[in-house]
Amino acid sequence: MSPKKIAPYGTWTSPITTEIVSGSSLVFAEVYANPTNGSIYLLEGRPAEKGRQVIVEVKGEESIDILPAQYSARSKVHEYGGAAATLSPDGNLIFSDHSTNGVFSLSPTGEVTEILAGNPKLRYANFDVHPKATNLIVAIQEDHSAPLLVDAVNTLVIIDSKTKKAEIIVQGADFYSQAKFSPDGKKLSWLQWNHPDMPWTGAEVHVADWKDGKLGKPTKVAGKAREESISMPKWHVDNTLLFTSDRTGFWQMYQHDPQSGKTAYLRLGGFEDAEMGCREFGLGSCTYLSMDENILVVTYNRDATNGLVLYDIAKNSVEELPTGLVTIDQCALSRVSSTKFVVIGATLTAPEALYLIDITNPTEKKLLKTSISVPLPPSIFSQAQTITFPRTHGDVGTPSHAIFIPPQNPDFEAPAGSKPPLIVFSHGGPTSHVSPGLAVNAQYFTSRGYAYCYPNYAGSTGYGRNYRAQLDHNWGIKDVEDTISCVEYLASQNLIDGSKVGISGRSSGGYTTIQALCSFPNFFAAGVSLFGIGNLRALFEDDPHKFESQYGTALIFPENASAEEKERIMFERSPCLHADRIESPLLLLQGDIDRVVPLEQSAEMERILKEKGADVRLVVFEGEGHGFKMREHLKMAIEEEEGMWKRTLL
Repeated sequence: MSPKKIAPYGTWTSPITTEIVSGSSLVFAEVYANPTNGSIYLLEGRPAEKGRQVIVEVKGEESIDILPAQYSARSKVHEYGGAAATLSPDGNLIFSDHSTNGVFSLSPTGEVTEILAGNPKLRYANFDVHPKATNLIVAIQEDHSAPLLVDAVNTLVIIDSKTKKAEIIVQGADFYSQAKFSPDGKKLSWLQWNHPDMPWTGAEVHVADWKDGKLGKPTKVAGKAREESISMPKWHVDNTLLFTSDRTGFWQMYQHDPQSGKTAYLRLGGFEDAEMGCREFGLGSCTYLSMDENILVVTYNRDATNGLVLYDIAKNSVEELPTGLVTIDQCALSRVSSTKFVVIGATLTAPEALYLIDITNPTEKKLLKTSISVPLPPSIFSQAQTITFPRTHGDVGTPSHAIFIPPQNPDFEAPAGSKPPLIVFSHGGPTSHVSPGLAVNAQYFTSRGYAYCYPNYAGSTGYGRNYRAQLDHNWGIKDVEDTISCVEYLASQNLIDGSKVGISGRSSGGYTTIQALCSFPNFFAAGVSLFGIGNLRALFEDDPHKFESQYGTALIFPENASAEEKERIMFERSPCLHADRIESPLLLLQGDIDRVVPLEQSAEMERILKEKGADVRLVVFEGEGHGFKMREHLKMAIEEEEGMWKRTLL
């Protein structure tokens, strides 16, 4: 074994290249298995094909494209999409095509049949096929006939593949998702919610009879606006309805019997403080499965770390599955048989991959496909650590949380007595979280000698409803304070060089980044904002997209705030209006067709900072929306960011 080279942190060479991070890394979006024949289908996003989402059949360690090249299985509903496909009982896949908005049927051998012709004003997603009348498909329809994004109309429709028509069956609420037929085909369930709620602040599950192609009178089963969030209602094999509710403060499992009208709490002993549900930001979340009448496979999230358990309903017993998975994607489980399922997830030492797990032998999970096509030595990877630290700003002494990844490279070590520079990444949402599963974007930097950290600040999921609610009325304050507290904690533990810290973030994380540079002008050496928010008024008022059009209300304004108070808050927390406070260099990376955070947000920030002579640069990526998907742009974004860190942290 060769001796390690001595080199300063941040200067180490690494086999994790920009090509690997950008073009050789796939995004596994959804997985579907057919229990009848064991077929497994994966939706994978490919940066090398400009972000196209491809349906592939996974056979052992081989995967075969079955979606013809002219199609991309991606939805646009809510702008964020998700649930672009589903598997029909007849073995075909139903999918929404991104470029045309059309709905199609895809056979296992790759034949495509049009079900609904594309209409630029109509979007479809979240499909479920009737178990017996397989020509009937329930779906979300989002109608953009009105000129403004905020005036889109969301409904549930029945699509008939025979007549090639869609008929509205449920309307009146602002949003719908997770519509599903019962196994006997006699009932339909769905989620719905209204402004100003998001699905994780208040959503309801409804059930209605389905008979002779008509929907009966709906009954609300659970959920309450502003108070109780229901997620992922799903029919059990015995025609009872499973769902998760956060009525205890954590998303827990429940079972509703439509015949008796009774709902039972399925208490998973020892996991009462874990989340079994999730923040359904994208459509189609699936974190639990019915394996048979008694056995459920359930994903839990405790302290932002995932795991899997078996729950026996009859015995009321819980058994943890020792799979090693610590990050499990929200649309990532599908049943293969009564004893096997597939899951998309990451471990501490392996990136996101598709695995086949046998519940009778869970430690021997079978790798079906990894998201990184280029082999990398395991020794290059740094294991993430979950940390809890005391707040030194805001609610001083109370706990906040983060994921910390120290630098690691088997070929290098830093000079004795030196400490690594730190890159802080502010997650988006802002009410999402980061789990400790291996992420190649972070490893790109840790393998070069940077420390990396994801603060799961106030408002993050994975810690219960009360922690999520801590950000209410305080966005732009508590997220920033927790980030500063996190860095100060890491410095106090001698894990980083506190004088060499950069901050970055995407979307709302970009807002946290810029707001932190304003609020603590001399704390960070530099900032990188990817499609971040600079002007709250513009975000709220310049034709916001419907899904998030009132999201900021609870995050920013106290209840019953006056118009004058709202004006004051928007002024105080819009960093573009206080850009004179920013002392650190700022890099802005932005897509030119972003409808969630429009280009003008970054352009305005650049203009204002340039007028004061600040160190600022805006890079615009043509053809990119909210989140970069094309290989060349992902590569350029990494190179631009690394250039900033080399200039300011080393």
